Parts: sequence; structure tokens; C-alpha cells
Amino acid sequence: MLIRGPKNVLMEEAESSHGGVGAYRVRTLMTKEFSSALKYIRELRLEPGSSIGRHPHIGDEEIYYVISGSGTMLVDGETADIHQGDAVLTKSGSSHGLSNNSTEELVIFVVCAGYC
Repeated sequence: MLIRGPKNVLMEEAESSHGGVGAYRVRTLMTKEFSSALKYIRELRLEPGSSIGRHPHIGDEEIYYVISGSGTMLVDGETADIHQGDAVLTKSGSSHGLSNNSTEELVIFVVCAGYC
């Protein structure tokens, strides 16, 4: 059984994700353990006022699931407010970005799958 989380995977701190602004923290829970098209799963924490810059996905798809907080999501030029419990899909050939324009941390669960 494979269990990954705060007890055995460190949170990494970084800034300017994909050309965005501000600080974020990320915990990559799994990457090479899959026997499928899954590429990674991550916990990402975006500080207030921070953003993930707009970037494309070619040959893979990514899902953001909001665990807590809120923000503004951009997918293919369309923006929408996202909140706890929302899931957003970015398909291959699309681009997306995310802004935390609130006063609290935005926590998302990220799943990425690629084509073999």
C-alpha cells in the first residue's frame, strides 16, 4: 500500500509559478508510481495575492480541485470564480492560470494525466 502525505512528503516553497506572481507551496505526492497515463498528483497552496501564470497543456490534461479558499480561474480566455468543492479541467491544447485574489490561502489538489 502506498500512502503519501504530510508525514512523509515535504512541502516545497517557491515563487512565480509559470510566470505568475507571489509565493506558493507544493507537495508532490506521486509521480513515477503510476501504471497508467497519470503523471502526478500534488497539493498546492497559493498565498493571498499570488498567482499561477497562464500556461498551455499539450499532450496532457490537468484538474484543479479546490480544497479550501477561493480564487479566479482562467481557462482559454474565460474567467470564473472558484470556491471550495469546485473542480476545473484543463484539456490538452488549452491553457490556464489561477489567481488567489482573496485574503486567505487557496489550497488545491492537482491531478495531471498525459497521453502515452
